[in-house]
Amino acid sequence: MQKTRAAAPDVSSAIAAREAGLSSVRRWWVVFLCAMVCLLDGYDMVVAPISIPVLAESWGLDASAFAAALTGTVLGMALGAAFIAPLGDRFGRRPVILVSFFLVGLASLLTPLSSTVMELALFRFVTGLGMGASLANALALASEFALPHLRSRIITCVYAMSAVGSVMGGFLAPPLLAAFGWPGLYVTGGILPLALIPLLWLWLPESIRFQVLRSMGPVEQAPGSAPRREGGALDSIRPLLAQPYRSRTLLLWTLYLLSSFTVYVISSWLPTLMRLYGWSIENSVHAIMVFSFGGIVGGFLLGWLVDRGQIRSCLLAGFIFTGIAMLALNVAPPAIWIWMTLIGVMGAGMIGISYAVAALAAIVYPTELRAGGIGTASAMGRVGATLAPAVGGWLLAIGWPVTAIFTGLIVPMVVGVVIVSVFARVFAVKGEVI
Repeated sequence: MQKTRAAAPDVSSAIAAREAGLSSVRRWWVVFLCAMVCLLDGYDMVVAPISIPVLAESWGLDASAFAAALTGTVLGMALGAAFIAPLGDRFGRRPVILVSFFLVGLASLLTPLSSTVMELALFRFVTGLGMGASLANALALASEFALPHLRSRIITCVYAMSAVGSVMGGFLAPPLLAAFGWPGLYVTGGILPLALIPLLWLWLPESIRFQVLRSMGPVEQAPGSAPRREGGALDSIRPLLAQPYRSRTLLLWTLYLLSSFTVYVISSWLPTLMRLYGWSIENSVHAIMVFSFGGIVGGFLLGWLVDRGQIRSCLLAGFIFTGIAMLALNVAPPAIWIWMTLIGVMGAGMIGISYAVAALAAIVYPTELRAGGIGTASAMGRVGATLAPAVGGWLLAIGWPVTAIFTGLIVPMVVGVVIVSVFARVFAVKGEVI
């Protein structure tokens, strides 16, 4: 006789009963701890792009030689999110967060031992594994403990802490570089997560849902009920590529790929590009801070449009304003404040696009296909993110000037506008609006 978990209604009732016993203080404390995980992961994301200009000068290499290190970070995050993060559903979110976040701190702390680009890439890959797993589970745990009537806003804020961590990296980098050189960035990125581990160990609780399911244990499946099928990856993809969902699936995949690719080309190489353009190390570092801060502002402003159902307007605004900012870099005077403003607009546009694309993925499929649709679209985004540092390094290696690289990124923006227009037409034919 087959075994399965307890019936969904019993689980839901037990979860609701436990949640009702949580105090507001307890909920906010858990949210705070999860937000700190996202904050410090955000710092560790940005230290590699910040360190590349200094490492290139210190090691006597072209900046393009460090593409493997930047790619290693993004690839590690993708694999950590895809293969390690789901272990939280099986073994609990608490142990996965503790182990993966410890891995972030340890790998970052050991990164200054690197003496070659490949060693640096290996440490960054391991750091990325930990970041991908800890971010996903911290967001999930924060969602479970957030106050129900504020859940969406709280999760938005917790997610934004990753960008705040990037801004923090831009603030801290100049004094750290001046005092300790490039190793100081990574040592700080190791010490801070390791210092948070004791707090997480003492006060981070386990997922309520996981506790309930574990306490109930397996029960016998009801007689006559259909056995549960465990479909493979192809079983999830086939219906997405069948009519009537094929066109929207392909369009959504392309949007995810384009937006992630553009974000990671900029965020991976921006300090290096500004250094090559003739900026000081300090101003080059501040560029990534401005890009991240623009992302925070744009995320909330364009997210406001998304919350009001204006997904198409948000997407078009993001693609158009980002493209205009990129084009303006070719004609704008080389004044730093003008370039910083345009970089902030690019950050606002690209992060706003990511909010809108995620919202779009949630509405284009019926309930039974939604999880697979969002998952496969996110996977396409990870493909774009993984390709981005390598493509950016290749463009630098073949001698593209800084303004030409930004000009080239206008192409994904134009394609994005076309895709959104096609999306709107597909939905209009079906009597739907985005």
